[in-house]
Amino acid sequence: MGRQLSAQLLVVDDDGRVLRACEELFSPAGYVVRTARTAEDALDELKRRPPSALVTEVALPGMDGLTLVRRARQGAPSLAVIVLTAHPSALTASRALRLGVDDYLIKHADSMGHLRRAVPRALQRRSHQAETSRLLAELADLNEEFLRSIVALEKANLELQGRLARPAPADDFRILVIDDDLKIVALVEALLNSQAGLRVTGVTSGAEARAELDRQRFDLVMVDKNLGDADGVALIADIHRRFPTTAVLLMTAFATLESAMAAIRHGAVAYLEKPFADLGAVVDRVLDVKRKVEEDREQREYVHSLKTRHSDFLARYRLIKTKLLTLQREPP
Repeated sequence: MGRQLSAQLLVVDDDGRVLRACEELFSPAGYVVRTARTAEDALDELKRRPPSALVTEVALPGMDGLTLVRRARQGAPSLAVIVLTAHPSALTASRALRLGVDDYLIKHADSMGHLRRAVPRALQRRSHQAETSRLLAELADLNEEFLRSIVALEKANLELQGRLARPAPADDFRILVIDDDLKIVALVEALLNSQAGLRVTGVTSGAEARAELDRQRFDLVMVDKNLGDADGVALIADIHRRFPTTAVLLMTAFATLESAMAAIRHGAVAYLEKPFADLGAVVDRVLDVKRKVEEDREQREYVHSLKTRHSDFLARYRLIKTKLLTLQREPP
């Protein structure tokens, strides 16, 4: 996908030099660049003319940049967001992860060069997501059409439906906890096993984790960043290669900016700091992930049930799937 001509870019920073640099960088490339020096002014701009992308500093007078991101996303969930900050920290990177920002950049001598590449990449990613959502909505419409047709099916079709029915998934939501501190493993096991519908397995090394992953499928893996025999961040990438639908939470007692950014890049759904200050918040986070994983699973099974029955539906489904695969092959 090429340069985003006429894309609307809103830059928020109280440093006028950064605003001018962004205008000089992006305006000649065909972007419409608007600027704001405070989050409050930026919210007014967002209401007047929603941009395609938002670039914001974290440290702003008044409302901070990440609060701005949260409020902006409430009104525009598909908005591309890039944080460009002179005040990086593990805390702000972790907050940015939870907010789903597209990139987290640190101001330095070549930060404008990184930003020049990050903006079109974020816009392309959001365009992919919007097209994917549209195609999934088409799948949902096809699903409704198919369900209406079931009423008119003959007995033979109903018998076929019974033969093709897949077994219901296990009720238990399986969680693998990986930490070289046995006390942490025991704490998380006890905490989560007390919740109905959760089944927790705990291990204390990367080798044990891989053995468990070979034996059974897990819905969620909670992994410590620093294991005695493995790097937790690298393990996230390995898990996602083998099990793309498994969610991963990264845990660490040594929070750093680099580890938070690495967790974002490798697809962690959250970044939890140890010791856990609020055990209730840990349970709430795990239950939030459980709801999301189960919603995704239902959607996949929904599509499977449609694929196996109606020939006209199947042809249309294949067309949409081809479009989805084409989007996935394009570079993000």
